[in-house]
Amino acid sequence: MLVASNHHRTIIDGDDVEAIAALLHQNFIINGPNNRCGARDQIVRLSQGAFAHGKCHRHIERVAITGNVGVLMGDEIVTPDKRSLLADWFGTNPLRRRFTDMYVFEDGKWLLLACQASVVREANEFRR
Repeated sequence: MLVASNHHRTIIDGDDVEAIAALLHQNFIINGPNNRCGARDQIVRLSQGAFAHGKCHRHIERVAITGNVGVLMGDEIVTPDKRSLLADWFGTNPLRRRFTDMYVFEDGKWLLLACQASVVREANEFRR
């Protein structure tokens, strides 16, 4: 699951729509930082640079696997790319976010089932 999470962070920054589509489960849902929920088809359609970021540093605080479902939760600092939706909403300065990613293991691979990221005020350091 951690490999899938790292892959998720790598491809979300690019324009590879096929790679993003392959990572997302058919029932994928997102609670985005713009306070809107979305589905897989919307994300795939928007994916060309819409989620790009310059830098991202994640601190995974909790990992839990129950059956074929895995959950990652933690803290991250992202610097939105100027072409991204995140930059449209918050600018291009570093943002601190709390995140939750849910994966499901099907057909021999981890697929992203749901994710959520909430922007919080400070972007200077992680709270431990």
